[in-house]
Amino acid sequence: MSYIENRLFHYFVALAEEQHFARAAERLGITPPTLTHQIKKLESQVGARLLDRTGNRNALTGAGQRFLAEAREALRHAAQAATVAGQAGRGELGRLELGFLTLLSGAGLLRGWIGAFQQAHPAIDITMRNLAPMAQIAGILRKELDVGFTRPPNKYPSGVRGFNIYRQGMALALPSEHPLAQCKDISPALLAREAFVSITPELDLGFSGLTETVARTGNFIPRVVKREDNFIAVLAYVAHGYGIAVVPELMKTMNLADIVFRNIATNPAPQTSIAFVYGSDPSPSTKLLIHHMQRHALRNHNKGAAPPNSSPDCAKRNPGTAVAPAKHVPDRALRDPGYGLVAS
Repeated sequence: MSYIENRLFHYFVALAEEQHFARAAERLGITPPTLTHQIKKLESQVGARLLDRTGNRNALTGAGQRFLAEAREALRHAAQAATVAGQAGRGELGRLELGFLTLLSGAGLLRGWIGAFQQAHPAIDITMRNLAPMAQIAGILRKELDVGFTRPPNKYPSGVRGFNIYRQGMALALPSEHPLAQCKDISPALLAREAFVSITPELDLGFSGLTETVARTGNFIPRVVKREDNFIAVLAYVAHGYGIAVVPELMKTMNLADIVFRNIATNPAPQTSIAFVYGSDPSPSTKLLIHHMQRHALRNHNKGAAPPNSSPDCAKRNPGTAVAPAKHVPDRALRDPGYGLVAS
């Protein structure tokens, strides 16, 4: 059987539904003789008589009834193919590989940003991967990731673009028994002789380190005694008395045993940002997500009020105050960085 043009299916279905050549021709926007010629062409191609004609009226033969069902199905598939192609071209149908930081998921920010997008574009399959900042940048450069939610680099490398979507202050995490734990606000100058637990340098490569930012404000070089690759592990060491840590304020939302969070008393307040990053040649689906996230882009990059001044007792405290000697850390805590922490 020869190839049947899609329009012949349209002609036959219209004629079968109208059961009248003149009415079907008017519906199709052609003349009755043209419709007659096209139906005869169709019957010739399928090798079967599809209609019993009586003047302008017609009735389907047995073969015509079977062909009608298949013709409708063929038209449905053709319409579906056009719809899918249009969706794919507009990016409404596709796949996105997304990188994110752990603290964004724990604080519910990622769910807020992505939830509305998923509802608007349910045909886009999103795979989310928990990755460090530099791993996200590298993944985008290698085209293994489409987008990322990460800390903004000091300078975007060629092939990566982005914009800030969230800004937060920084806080101090201290063991609950630390002498400074009684203070609501702590000046960086009081931290010069403290031991710090921090994120590994590899995760901060090309980024502004949180601990170093506060140390510069206090005019000292931080003494880092432990480094870990995630904030939960960092806080585990803080809970066991190894030192203090500078963390994003989002960590305050977690219910952590043996840890208190305190404000950093500086003016202006120390801050860190979250950026939405993507490649320089985004796919149609990525473009849709970029457009969605542009609604969350920060316009005022200097926004943020200074925290209250330090309370008098903290301002007068001897800057040499040091962290209490480290507690004994159970073996389980070394195997499991989350030991002793209860996430909300």
